[in-house]
Amino acid sequence: MKKIFLSALLLASISTSVVYAKKNKKDAAPQANPVSIQTANDSILYAYGVSLAEQGLEQYLMQLKVIADTTEVSSEYNNLIAGATNPKEKTRLENELKSKLDSINISNAQNIEMLLKGISERLQTSDQNFAYGKGLEVGDQLNRMTVEFSKQVLGNDESAELNKEAILLGLTNAIKKQPLLIPNSNEMVQARINALQEKEQEAKKAASAEVIAKGDRFMAENATKDGVVTLPSGLQYKVITQGTGAIPTAGDRVKVNYHGTLIDGTVFDSSVDRGEPITFGVTQVIPGWTEALQMMPVGSKWILYVPYSLAYGDRDGGPIPAYSNLIFEVELLDIEK
Repeated sequence: MKKIFLSALLLASISTSVVYAKKNKKDAAPQANPVSIQTANDSILYAYGVSLAEQGLEQYLMQLKVIADTTEVSSEYNNLIAGATNPKEKTRLENELKSKLDSINISNAQNIEMLLKGISERLQTSDQNFAYGKGLEVGDQLNRMTVEFSKQVLGNDESAELNKEAILLGLTNAIKKQPLLIPNSNEMVQARINALQEKEQEAKKAASAEVIAKGDRFMAENATKDGVVTLPSGLQYKVITQGTGAIPTAGDRVKVNYHGTLIDGTVFDSSVDRGEPITFGVTQVIPGWTEALQMMPVGSKWILYVPYSLAYGDRDGGPIPAYSNLIFEVELLDIEK
């Protein structure tokens, strides 16, 4: 998880829900009961609601012309006011600007109330047949996002009771520009996510301790073998054939044949076996390859011994387990112009 953003599905659903909101400005949003933020989880859920509103929702609503941006109107009138030499004309423009801004803000507030009403009612029901116009689609998406957020960030299962009112309160406070109960909500959510990621990485690394240990032993033993060169980065290579052609740079595209195995000899990928060389940018591959290619003249064939830190790290890449050191036989065929 990186930063928390509204999903594309949520944003798409807003575009339909707002049509309903515009047609029902006379409907008043229900008065919510006071929401209690008492636990640490309540706080993070409130902060999550704030982050949803602050990271793109308002701008998207302006893009859809659901709420109007007052900046352009203010700028236009302020330029006219600044250029007015007649005091009466200046006063007239100032009054006209105030009237327009008041009208825009009232319209914005009505649309926001309808949007929040739909979200609120969907968050408080699990009845999939319940529908309150298209506005409820936003709540549907937020429900799903919240369950996922709860599982990933709070460690809850799908049956766990959540204080969804805390999320709605944070969302409402932020989008209506009300005072926030928790400052720096985005930082709070991101800090929780970062801590969780670190914990997950530590657990994953502990579970892969044997793989890491075997890889370390292999690299240490391999470094003592004839012809093997160990670079400061930890990358090792052995020259089978030294070419005499040009040496690629970071901006080049190269054509290569390769045969990749785990340190136990298991083949995980091979253009040689497929009978088809591959072309790619020098910087579009794992770091171990990027480093080696910028030392290999065209026509060279090297064996690369790549530590996991220069390969796929803690990622599970299909047949490549996390923290795997890799071996590649690489033949540099050409630099493509």
